[in-house]
Amino acid sequence: MTIWDLLQHPPADYRTVPFWSWNDDLDHNELVRQIEEMHSAGIGGFFIHARGGLTVPYMGKEWMEAIQICIKKSQELGMETWLYDENGWPSGFADGKVPALGVAYQQKRLAYEWAPFNRGNRVTIASYVQSEEELHLLTTGDTRKPDFRVYYELNPYYIDTLSKKAVAAFIDSTYNAYWAEFGEQFGSVLKGIFTDEPQFGRGDLPWSLELEDAFQNQHGYSLRKVLPALFLETKDCRRVRYDYWSCVTTLFTESYAKQIGEWCEQRGWLATGHVVDEQTLMSQATSVGDPLLFYEYLQIPGCDWLGRSVSEEPVVPKQVSSVVRQLGKKQAITESYGCSGWNVSFQDLKRIGEWQFVHGMNLMCQHLQAYTLRGLRKRDYPPSLFYQQPWWRYYYHFNDYFARLSMLLVEGVRQAEVLLLHPIRTAWVELEGSNSSQVEQYHESFAQLSRWLCQSFIEHDYGSEGIIERHGRVEGNLFVVGEIGYRVVVVPPSVTLSEMTVKLLHQFVFHGGSLVVLEPVPFLINGQPGEEIRRLVNGAVKPDWNRNALVESVSRTVSPSIAIVDREGLPIVSDMVNIQTLKLENSYLYYLVNSGEKCYPDVEVTLPRRGIVSLIDLESGDIRPLNYTRVGNGVKLNMTLYPTQSYVIKLVPTKGQLETDEVTLLQTDNSARFIQELSELWEIDHIDHNSLTMDTCRYRLENGDWSEPKPIIFIQEELLQIGYPVQVELEFEFQIAFDPALVREMHLVMENPEKAQILINDSKIASHSCDWWRDVSFKKIDLSGFLQHGRNTIRLTLDFWNSAETYAAIERAQSFESEGNKLKFDTELESVYLVGHFAVKSESPYKNGEHGVIYTDGPFILEELPHQYSLITDLGCQGLPFFAGSIQLVQKVAIHFEDSVSRVWQFGSHPNAIVTRLSINGQEVRTFLWEPYEADISEYLQQGENLIELELTSSCRNLLGPHHHVKGEPMKVGPDSFKNRVGWTDRDLDPDINLYQSHYAFVRFGLSTLPRIVMMT
Repeated sequence: MTIWDLLQHPPADYRTVPFWSWNDDLDHNELVRQIEEMHSAGIGGFFIHARGGLTVPYMGKEWMEAIQICIKKSQELGMETWLYDENGWPSGFADGKVPALGVAYQQKRLAYEWAPFNRGNRVTIASYVQSEEELHLLTTGDTRKPDFRVYYELNPYYIDTLSKKAVAAFIDSTYNAYWAEFGEQFGSVLKGIFTDEPQFGRGDLPWSLELEDAFQNQHGYSLRKVLPALFLETKDCRRVRYDYWSCVTTLFTESYAKQIGEWCEQRGWLATGHVVDEQTLMSQATSVGDPLLFYEYLQIPGCDWLGRSVSEEPVVPKQVSSVVRQLGKKQAITESYGCSGWNVSFQDLKRIGEWQFVHGMNLMCQHLQAYTLRGLRKRDYPPSLFYQQPWWRYYYHFNDYFARLSMLLVEGVRQAEVLLLHPIRTAWVELEGSNSSQVEQYHESFAQLSRWLCQSFIEHDYGSEGIIERHGRVEGNLFVVGEIGYRVVVVPPSVTLSEMTVKLLHQFVFHGGSLVVLEPVPFLINGQPGEEIRRLVNGAVKPDWNRNALVESVSRTVSPSIAIVDREGLPIVSDMVNIQTLKLENSYLYYLVNSGEKCYPDVEVTLPRRGIVSLIDLESGDIRPLNYTRVGNGVKLNMTLYPTQSYVIKLVPTKGQLETDEVTLLQTDNSARFIQELSELWEIDHIDHNSLTMDTCRYRLENGDWSEPKPIIFIQEELLQIGYPVQVELEFEFQIAFDPALVREMHLVMENPEKAQILINDSKIASHSCDWWRDVSFKKIDLSGFLQHGRNTIRLTLDFWNSAETYAAIERAQSFESEGNKLKFDTELESVYLVGHFAVKSESPYKNGEHGVIYTDGPFILEELPHQYSLITDLGCQGLPFFAGSIQLVQKVAIHFEDSVSRVWQFGSHPNAIVTRLSINGQEVRTFLWEPYEADISEYLQQGENLIELELTSSCRNLLGPHHHVKGEPMKVGPDSFKNRVGWTDRDLDPDINLYQSHYAFVRFGLSTLPRIVMMT
């Protein structure tokens, strides 16, 4: 069976593998149900990931039993079970067990100070006296008063990742524990394990009790004597910094990545994951040294991509994919979509995923799927891309799409003949302590060169000098890294190169290789001046600093993969339009992606090879012939590049001549002949239950005075500050403008109803639920007979308490993220919801904002649902502001047409819905998840009256928020996005700003323009 035979139903190996967040008590039946949900959605497997909220003891008996049940169920369904190696993140601390072993196992950071010294909780490493503007180490017995000292500070909540014994302790407590539990029976069934964001620091200089000896052994001189050079401009400081970071990087890579990678390899498991702070040279150097070196030891290296956007810079995915290609690895995984928010659309998911895939990633790990949304879990860097979402039943479209794409990219052989050196070692020598200001220009230059090459469709990899030292050589006129030979090497603006790199580049140039060097040129070797590098640079091509000059220099040896021009014949030059070329069996694949929001309505694509051309349809798995024209030694295609659209073009080379110059296979030029406009009013055919989120209430403690109404999330924080158990009463108020007896159904939805006494309008109501809604923790309580016209109240009385251990964990969470990321509370006060058949009216007007946001101040009143809606007026403003579900709208339209014309449905603009499904006369036409938002409906229309049905499906955003963020709809969402403090996801804001606003912010739901039916000739 060939790859082409598997396209419609790719196996699990290529399917998405999301994080499955185990974040509460674990019910075995519910675990099985959730695996079945994943299987039905086309998901290939899952990473079992302990996260904040977990109540089952991590790595305990119950934890292991739950994993075994999931292994067996995944086997039954042909899915893959993967493990995750930590309780929360970053990986390495083993839920606190390793740091608890003592100082030698704990993370340390270097710092310095001038006299007079503030001793504090600091351990002095060395002291120095100043003499003639130099600092000299004070030795034992020297009684002079020090002027300067270097010390280290401890982080007792994370490990020393430079220490082999500390990482070995982590492996023993986690990896060996899993192997002891599952190795004999399931060792060959479990696929592998994910390690997440290991690091030796974040913006600081690391220290280890093992560092001095390692430095002495590696470089032959005392680190203690020269420590000031790491922070100050001193004689020979760049050599010292180079040697320091080289030693630190080696220790980190060999202690962490190598030990874990080899452990997995010996047992047939796959080590996967990613490091922290992959984005810039500045952050990479002070967190992991050289991320590309780390990737060498993972069987499936990966990256992390957070938020609802893509970057102009391809650095993050290309770092991973370069090493994967060079070292002969098959897969490169991306952990994506964390922080992208509850309203992330399928078009967003596709854009973010394909932007990374076109730059070399080929396996998708979605962040995340939450076991439950109870309490803080709903704010755990949302969204949960799982059963809680109204669009869940359509998710298989996305997973099938990416499974097909992954299979092609994994099995294809990527083509690239240009190597761009990665200048991380320049960052090493330019870092002055934690001051990275001198590094920024080198990162920007490196990223700009990569952007220019991408814009010009010159495919390239990055070259880590650490990888080159281990796997580099010259073969003829090829600069070879691992398994890949390059015809051109580009050296970005740099300060230093390694001795091995310089040696190999000399050989490369001598044998006819093309070396392109950009100014400012490197002048140091291993951080020291060297004549060899001057001679090397003098013999290289040195283009001016612009895209055209760079491309002209590179293209003398390596031509662009394709050419794309617009309707005016001008080249398309965009960071958002990219190409990846692969060889697969007897074909070439051209993977062309538009990751931007600009539409290119008529582009001409020229492929530099002749052959028969077809389109691989990733939505269906079909392979369809394309129109193309032979031009010289290539073929030409005309196409539209919609926003976020991609094409996989298959070219089978042919020998000899084609019978004709032009073969018409798929498309013809069309022009609009007649447009049938539709009415803006649509009748409701079906609507899921509407909802009202009540996130504000008043409260009192121990029968005391009532507070003013305030956000429930603030009340939770206030009660945590008390620090001891109290009885709390919460009173929510809402208005009903109709007779509740006439409404078919109305429920209160809340979490943990069994822990509260519930009064509805002063009448006690049973707290047992009849079912759940949206999430297994969102319990439904029937309100029939308890509601009244006008004012209604819900009063909850419960004990608010948290254990001493919980309060201690809250305190620890202020110190380091590892503690905050596994936090759980014993009592959580949350919003409650009204769910049923009603409309929600705001008593204040709606106002438009940016990013499709609509604002209103409330308050809200429940009204009867209308019978029809204006489709181009936001549906939220028409009674559905908190709606999370699907609505089916219909209208009848009389249409008369000539049989010879084709009929096309066009939305005109992106629907404000996650999923839009079109049916005509009872037949489903298409489910729209992303561009293009049009479809040929010729076979569905009939002469005369036609029934048009649109089903719009929303997300959980307007139900769960954040409703009060100062940005309205932030593109990065974390736990703090729901509060009144600026967290790291909002670091672009003034830290003193009031993040929480009193008004409500909703995202649009509906259409912005009327759809139309176009008769084409």
